[in-house]
Parts: sequence; structure tokens; C-alpha cells
Amino acid sequence: MTLPEPVSAVCETFLDTLPSGLVTGLYLRGGIGFGEWIAGQSDVDFVATLSRRPTEEDLHALGIAHQRVAALHPDVPFDGAHLLAKDLTADPEECPDVPCILHRHFEPEARYDISPVAWHELAWHGVTVAGQPHESLGIWTDQERLLDFTRDNLDSYWRGNAAALAAQPKEAAREEACSWCVLGVARLDHLLVTGELTTKSGAGRWGLTYYPERFHRVLREALRIREGGRDEYPDDDQLRGQDTAAFTAYVVEQVGGD
Repeated sequence: MTLPEPVSAVCETFLDTLPSGLVTGLYLRGGIGFGEWIAGQSDVDFVATLSRRPTEEDLHALGIAHQRVAALHPDVPFDGAHLLAKDLTADPEECPDVPCILHRHFEPEARYDISPVAWHELAWHGVTVAGQPHESLGIWTDQERLLDFTRDNLDSYWRGNAAALAAQPKEAAREEACSWCVLGVARLDHLLVTGELTTKSGAGRWGLTYYPERFHRVLREALRIREGGRDEYPDDDQLRGQDTAAFTAYVVEQVGGD
């Protein structure tokens, strides 16, 4: 597939900055794999395969490459993990801590998105930028494990978020909270209901066909914040926050009640 120019440029900068032979492959997942790229909203989520477990010198080179990406492409988040191709052939629980970057913060040993979701996105909707085709990597998949992980995510991380939204109405009223929470829980619920992965925007549109009509306004608002359009809550941020909290709690409780 043809990548959006900002995505292509970020990947080129990263690869060109690294010493020859360190990275054997660069693969994209997330919205890019579904053909969704929204400037100013989308991240570039990647997995880079390495030729070896990184040495101190290798870690320094990776850090420098990400610094250069951040300097040349400040508006395009580039988040992901650097691991061995063989790590992708087994349950991510078996993957050791690896160098990761999230929100421009590089960690030599971390587990950013070392998860069944990342593995399945890469296997089913990955994009090969460099290296052998992702289809030939033998990436581990297990549908039941993916669904169990997703249920646990809703029942732990997102249940905590739902409680925080209810307890902090000013935070819940923020546009960022609406887009992140409404589309975030809808995306996970979409997977549980349909068995298929999707994007944040895809989940929002699906939600308009699936959830009770009382939640359609906040779903449209979450999509508007992400994609643009008409404000569903003009001069009423408080109500938007209430609806964001109510929808997030509804999805969490629906899944928890299964």
C-alpha cells in the first residue's frame, strides 16, 4: 500500500539514521493497516525487528534515531517496540522486555504494547515497510487469547477510567477525554462482538449502528473531535463530560456482565 507522506517520511528518517545491519524489518500496525490516517490525530505504531538483542552501542543508536525522528517530524508520534523476529512467533507473554518508545520517551527495557492486540494487528493488518513480508514471519495468533485479553483490559484499565471520569467531571468534559474514552471502549467492544479488529473511527461508526440511541450524540461528538465536523455540544462541555462518563461505564458494565 502507498503510505501517507508524513508516515513514509518518519519511517525513512528512522531507517536512514540507524547503522547498517541492526534493523532487519520495519512493520506498521494500528490504523495505518486499515487505511486510516488522520493528520494531527493518528500515531505511527511500529514494530522493528533487530538482528540481535541490542548492545549498549545498539541502544545508543536507537535512541539517536528516535531523537532525529522527533526533531524532524515533531507532529508525527512514532511509537513501538524493537525486538527479534522470533519474539513474534510466540505468545507476547513470553517476549522479554525490549527497547520501546512511547510519546518520545525511549526506554531500553520496557513492554509498551507487547500484547496480543499488537501481535494480531501485525499478523492480520500489518504493513511491511522494510524487510521480509510480515505474512512470512509466522506471527503468533490465538483468537480466544485475544478476546480474553480484551475483556481483561475493559474490566481493569477501562473500569478504572470509567470511575475516574465519574469522579472528575472537569476532566471528563475535555474533548480529549471524549475522543479517547468513547472510541477506546467502543473499539474493544467491537472486537468482542464481531471478533474483528478495527480503528478508533471505525469503532465509532460501528457504534452508531450498535449502541442504544441515547449514546449516539456522544459517539458523533467523539468522531467529530477526531475527524472534524459539527460540534454536538456547543457551549455545553459539562453535558459532554456526563455523556462520556455514562457511555464508558455502560460499555464496561455490559462486558463485565457477560
